[in-house]
Amino acid sequence: MKTRIYIIAMLLISAAGFSQQNAQYNHYIFNQLVLNPAYAGTKGLVNVNGIYASQWSGLDGAPTTQSVSIEGPVFNNIGLGLHLIKDEIGSQSNQGLFGSYAFRVKLTKKLKLSMGISTGVTYHSLDGTTLISENPDDPAIPMTLEKTAVFDSKIGMFLYSKRFYFGFSVTELTANIMDSYDMMVAGQIQHYYMTAGYVAKLSEDIKFKPSFLIKEDFKAPTNMDLNAFFLYKNLFWLGGTIRTGAEVFKNKNLDESLRNRDAIIVMTELNVTDHLRIGYAYTFTTSALKEYTGHEISLGYYFKPDTKSKMLTPRYF
Repeated sequence: MKTRIYIIAMLLISAAGFSQQNAQYNHYIFNQLVLNPAYAGTKGLVNVNGIYASQWSGLDGAPTTQSVSIEGPVFNNIGLGLHLIKDEIGSQSNQGLFGSYAFRVKLTKKLKLSMGISTGVTYHSLDGTTLISENPDDPAIPMTLEKTAVFDSKIGMFLYSKRFYFGFSVTELTANIMDSYDMMVAGQIQHYYMTAGYVAKLSEDIKFKPSFLIKEDFKAPTNMDLNAFFLYKNLFWLGGTIRTGAEVFKNKNLDESLRNRDAIIVMTELNVTDHLRIGYAYTFTTSALKEYTGHEISLGYYFKPDTKSKMLTPRYF
């Protein structure tokens, strides 16, 4: 037990100083609003989505994430979204609420561009009563329940057609503006996301969807997701992700525990009906803490914004 608590304490300290702070999802592949505000409204219908993720299951204080979002089109070229999130690791908890606005333009007959902005607030709390320190008098370790709220903004662009997409977004835009000496938020830094994917038709019944995600904060190793999925009869997705990190931008102060955080994710999605989607992801950690696995459940519900709209089927991303 003491060993596990010590591991979590080290994770908290590392997270505050070096790691990529944003919650990590696997099912962003089917709901990119969690990464990019420009995604709002691009499906052409209202999308209600819920995610529950547990990393390193069985480890005391392991990260868990709960997320609920809704997004959809308004008029012909505007998208709106709302995203609620609760992210916990050990004694630390982050709860956020963000609203998104996106504006779409038609570039060609098949290609559209969406530009989006999101703003909201994240409520941080740290329960110092559960932390264990080798030095009880260390002023850097709080001894009580600490709370603070931070306003934040995100921007993004999303270029897409029926079978292709490319997205880029930046989060924590106020990180370099709002200087804070609070232990819980002092390490806030901007994050950059780049995504792209394509759906290829292999046969009448099978489609193939390769994609990637690059996550960068110029502090921790550059995180990369390489994804490959097969869709059978527009009903059943099966595939996986290879997640790895590379020191593209050298950081001599990088903690050794962050240099190798690879994982393999196996994921499946089932379109139960034209309106309902259920997904599950299982994570094998192949580096540190490899004896622990992760689980993620996703539930999506779609409906038309009005009776005149057509339900877009199938939906590839």
